[in-house]
Amino acid sequence: MHITKNSISVDQQIQIEQIKTLYESIGSLVTINLIVGTALVFVFWDLVSHTLLLTWMGLLFVMLIVRMAVYGSFTRAFNPDSLERYKLFLILGSLSSGIIWGAGGLIMYVPDQLDYQLFILLSLLAMAGGSAFSLSIYLPAYFAFVPVMLTPVMIQLFSIGDTTHAALATVTLIFLIAMTLFNIKVNKSLTSAMSLRFENLELIEELQVQKQEAEHANSAKSKFLAAASHDLRQPLYALTLFTEALRHKATDPESLKITNQITRSVDALQTLFDALLDISVLDAGAVEVHKSNFKLDQVIDKLMPDFNPLAAQKNLSIQWPSKCGIVYSDPNLLERILRNFLTNAIRYTDAGHIQVKCEPTGRTLAIRVVDTGIGISVPDQETIFDEFHQLGNPERDRTKGLGLGLSIVKRTASLLGHGIDVQSQPGLGSTFSVTVDAAPVTETVSGLSKIDDTTLMPEMKRLIMLIDDEEAIREGLQLLLTLWGCDVIACADETEALGKLNSFDRTPDAIICDYRLRDHRNGLDVIAAINSACQTNIPAVVVTGETQKDLLRELSESGHQVLHKPVAPAKLRAFLRSLTV
Repeated sequence: MHITKNSISVDQQIQIEQIKTLYESIGSLVTINLIVGTALVFVFWDLVSHTLLLTWMGLLFVMLIVRMAVYGSFTRAFNPDSLERYKLFLILGSLSSGIIWGAGGLIMYVPDQLDYQLFILLSLLAMAGGSAFSLSIYLPAYFAFVPVMLTPVMIQLFSIGDTTHAALATVTLIFLIAMTLFNIKVNKSLTSAMSLRFENLELIEELQVQKQEAEHANSAKSKFLAAASHDLRQPLYALTLFTEALRHKATDPESLKITNQITRSVDALQTLFDALLDISVLDAGAVEVHKSNFKLDQVIDKLMPDFNPLAAQKNLSIQWPSKCGIVYSDPNLLERILRNFLTNAIRYTDAGHIQVKCEPTGRTLAIRVVDTGIGISVPDQETIFDEFHQLGNPERDRTKGLGLGLSIVKRTASLLGHGIDVQSQPGLGSTFSVTVDAAPVTETVSGLSKIDDTTLMPEMKRLIMLIDDEEAIREGLQLLLTLWGCDVIACADETEALGKLNSFDRTPDAIICDYRLRDHRNGLDVIAAINSACQTNIPAVVVTGETQKDLLRELSESGHQVLHKPVAPAKLRAFLRSLTV
């Protein structure tokens, strides 16, 4: 039986629960009434008028049938609006039962037969005690039954006047008072428990409503950010491409100076979008983890040439560990964590030095970045891993970062199953740590591949199939690829791409395709169509500005390289270099 609690107060809910519970106990009460009533008629059959006994039993039987009928109606269609009517039926049912049993006590009171008098008295007391727990739930029903049932027999006992009957009457009165006090106490406890339960249910319902509202708001925010992100990335991507092309063509110092200023501004926007994208990708679960056993020294060797010059610009020195051992992790993701630690250490240290430590701790290895910088207060230590939280940058100077680095660290470490920690005191510097699993010395150690940035573009021109429905991006990318020495088939959609394939006597060496295209087609569909037409698997990169979790996961599982708008030219160049391998 389900009850809708909308707009129902806690007091009303308690009364409904009391009435429901008492109605549900009617079946057992009816059974007890029939058994005890039949037994009493059998015992007193030879001592009391048959007419009186049968009349009493008939009235009892009719009363029980009526109560069962009311109970059946209650269970079939309970209506909270009819609560007062249900309460009245309960009280009248209990009152009629109390009157019939009280009359039964008088009918079956046998003069000068003390043993039978005790028998009927104990029977009535047993009926009172047996109904006490169920009737204590709703006190009006209790008062309509128990006192009404016991009062006639008490009056009968007191009226006789001798000591024995007076004592029995007194004991019955004491029993009635004690049981009444007990039931009142039980009723208060049950009512308090119900009140607490319904208040908790209301709180849970409120929390669920607030959760749904928060989820709806978060969903709306995500959709807005996804749309805004895509729309903002498109012109920024085109700007990046044209800026890079302009940098290649600028020759005089003044043009180079202006171009470099534009490039720095574009790079700042690129950094912001990359950080936001890293968080989106990590939240989407679209980052693939490839753990292996490798020498941590190889990661350190990649960090040293990047960060030593940055530290030197601030007259800082970095002390690197001489030997770090072998760890079990994803080298690329672990490198990302350490790069964030080192970037922050340099950013917030104005004097002194920075030290990178590798400290074995049993089966794990703690990698620590220690600085002598400004330090972090205890309250700030609890929030520095939150998005956009920065220390000492109220003016939001972009040269001091965006406040996303440590948020990315937190997500990446969680993905890897690594612990992170910060220890700091204001004015005394900070220590950021990540704890990784140490690899057994018997395990095979994998090497880290290095990309030679000095590798030249191959002398033979590569034929690149470019598909993007944004004209500015298509023109900018075509110009840049041409400056890099590539032949380009630039197309707006799948139909144009398949049509232009026929005018070339060679298969494209690579495909660069936007994800979102016209006519509800996407880059994965177009790449599949081109591969089918060429009957081969052409190396492809999918370019996207999307941030939806499901889509990011789908792209990561596509088998194609994925680049996110705005794409840094260096990443496109790295993709083209990979074609020579």
